[in-house]
Amino acid sequence: MIRETLIAPRVDTQEKHQVLEILATEESWMAPFKSYLADGKLPEDSNESQKVKKNSSRYTLIDGHLFRYGYSRPLMICVRRREADRLMAELHEGICGSHVGGRALMLRIIRGGFFWPTMKSDCIEYVKKCESC
Repeated sequence: MIRETLIAPRVDTQEKHQVLEILATEESWMAPFKSYLADGKLPEDSNESQKVKKNSSRYTLIDGHLFRYGYSRPLMICVRRREADRLMAELHEGICGSHVGGRALMLRIIRGGFFWPTMKSDCIEYVKKCESC
């Protein structure tokens, strides 16, 4: 879920300058886990709340950042979709990219210590759309 980004004018009282402050209100797949781990709040939908309760033991919250426990790495940082797209692009076709397949791309991302729930299917789709492969 992505909400609109708001731009709110703010007046700096010390220097009398008007500054535009960008307030990001982006919600992602991490929001229910963060609110449950931080405050114990569950989503209103009963199916979603059961899913969050069941899977919350796989996650931890450190300084406001969500991490997932992994098998090969102790903690993987959870990322939003925009960050995931940038990771896939850089590791597939960037300076260290070698246009590997979907599964190998996913393993590189995991080895780098990143996680999002749909990473396997996203990596496979990204490789299929690559024009250079």
